[in-house]
Amino acid sequence: MSQLCTAEIVISMLHTKVGVPLETPNIDTASWEELGVESLGLSELFATLEHSLGINISFQDALGTNNVQELVAMVNSCLVLEG
Repeated sequence: MSQLCTAEIVISMLHTKVGVPLETPNIDTASWEELGVESLGLSELFATLEHSLGINISFQDALGTNNVQELVAMVNSCLVLEG
């Protein structure tokens, strides 16, 4: 089975790929809008997650998430289904 996705992994990718400051309050529960992450940034994040975890992510499902915690749960459910 692939490595599980964690909030720390997603937060690190948000910082590196999209420029979200690591010290953002409630970074794991703040909405994408509150973090200033738009659809292009989310698409880049999803592609990076796919590549690093070796899975296929439904972009439609991923865009349905509202924050880091929801994305982690969705990605981990994909990992379980593919594992």
